[in-house]
Amino acid sequence: MLIDNEPSSRLMLDHSTYLGPARVHRVAGNRIQLEFPDELPWATLALAYPYEPASGDVVLAVGQGQNWFVIGIIQGSGKTRFVVPGDFEVLAPRGHIHLLGGKGIHLKSPEVKITAGTLRLVAKRILERFTDATRWVKNTWHLRSGRVRLEAEGDYRVKAKRIIERAEKDVKIDGEKIHLG
Repeated sequence: MLIDNEPSSRLMLDHSTYLGPARVHRVAGNRIQLEFPDELPWATLALAYPYEPASGDVVLAVGQGQNWFVIGIIQGSGKTRFVVPGDFEVLAPRGHIHLLGGKGIHLKSPEVKITAGTLRLVAKRILERFTDATRWVKNTWHLRSGRVRLEAEGDYRVKAKRIIERAEKDVKIDGEKIHLG
């Protein structure tokens, strides 16, 4: 994005106050060094949300002399971080909540609980890793798959009132000993 900082493109609030775009040259805490063709003034971050500017961002700056403030982000690549001392809620009582991560979404917590009337997971691939896992299904668990492959390093046990297995072709059982009955 080309920024034209010629005097004709700057909005002058009075004879010496500038309001317009500026490129971030460098960041040091909440101080941002702005880059203009003729100067590199330091500005104070004055946003209503917790954005962390990065070098190269294009910001909306206002100021004059030694008093500069960044009051908006025009084109940014920095991070927005919300840190709260207690619980944090996002509510949409009559609508939906959409989260979109262009590169991914990561959740990390000692416990994650999802409560839903219907839970739908749609993915091209899924990988699950657990130390232990238990799944309780009150009615029917239906698995539909192109192929199923199960591997167990130790025992593999199945317990049911009835077991019905059918194959359209061969059934192969291979073991050192096979006990029936």
